Amino acid sequence: MHAKRAICTDNAPAAIGPYSQAVGFGPLIFTSGQIPIDPASGAIVTGDIQAQTRRSLEPAPA
Repeated sequence: MHAKRAICTDNAPAAIGPYSQAVGFGPLIFTSGQIPIDPASGAIVTGDIQAQTRRSLEPAPA
């Protein structure tokens, strides 16, 4: 049986409100409301939808 686990890192923007950054369940990870924030500057990535999508899906820097 798989256990649900909250996923949280200091290398990503904190969740706004009573939300988790992500929830893991077995091999799956569920995210909600991911936005293209540049972790270095805190600004939203400018450019086209491909650049914004890429930033939203990139792992947080170590």
